[in-house]
Amino acid sequence: MGTMSEESTPSSLELQAKVRDIHSALSNSDSLRIFNLAAEGIDASTSVLEKHQFTKKRYYGRLKELVDLGLVFKKEGEYKHTVLGSMIFENQVKSLEQILVKKSNLEVISALKKNAENGALSMTGAELPQELMNDLEASTGVSDLQAARFFATWNELSSFVALKIETMKTELFAATRYIDFRTADTALRAAKRGCKVNLLHSNRNGLSTKLQLMGNLMAHPKALSVFKELTNNPNIILGEATVPYSFLVIDNSVVGIEIVNPEDPYSFFFGLEFENPDLAQKLISHFREISKSAETDSIAAIIESNQASLQKTPQRRDELVTSS
Repeated sequence: MGTMSEESTPSSLELQAKVRDIHSALSNSDSLRIFNLAAEGIDASTSVLEKHQFTKKRYYGRLKELVDLGLVFKKEGEYKHTVLGSMIFENQVKSLEQILVKKSNLEVISALKKNAENGALSMTGAELPQELMNDLEASTGVSDLQAARFFATWNELSSFVALKIETMKTELFAATRYIDFRTADTALRAAKRGCKVNLLHSNRNGLSTKLQLMGNLMAHPKALSVFKELTNNPNIILGEATVPYSFLVIDNSVVGIEIVNPEDPYSFFFGLEFENPDLAQKLISHFREISKSAETDSIAAIIESNQASLQKTPQRRDELVTSS
């Protein structure tokens, strides 16, 4: 049997470029609508263009991009998902569409981030462009969204999450790409108060659960006991799943979302807080959908297999690897 040549095997850089191109394409609202319609099959008839308010130029341009990316193909007069398109639709779009920033908003958001980091911008969401809010409404299916707070860095969002969990009253749903000691510590305390805690975590750009966890264990003296208790508390449900962006819902009302940069979907771009019960219910449903394909959590097994070496390892805060 012949072997695949090196020339026919995509390199890591080529794969990363393809992922970026797909994220970028699906961050466009027209492309995303066409991609969603292709799940059931869509043609290029005049009635389709009129029904969905597409011009011919916009429709064919976006459709060609999806075809060129290998997400959609034409069969018997209809455009449908390819195998790759079906996988992306099922894992990243279905239930709640991928939340990304359009390229047209990147410069505006980058400027807001810079101002926020320099202290020239308040933490409210009032300064956000309306086009961005319109995109978020289209992605989530929730109208009249008003962001309560803007977070320029992961540390700011993480600190906010920890504070909100400290005062929560009933239940937390959190799907995250980051294993973070502050969140784990406050979630454990909430569970001890009788709150229900539902957690899903994910690998992030080569940082596996083990690497992220080990970074926390080496950086925080209390981390070993906290994560051990986290896996044993009856009020906490843990799982591992593919999480393309982090989000959480507290007490069926408060929402925190990580917004992804389509040009660098692996790194934190910015975060938003909302106080919106409709959005909260959408994300809870999305969380439950992701949970259906979740794997058994591995944190307890990692701690068990590495406990002897961890107890001998000096704590070093400069080795933390979970922050972006």
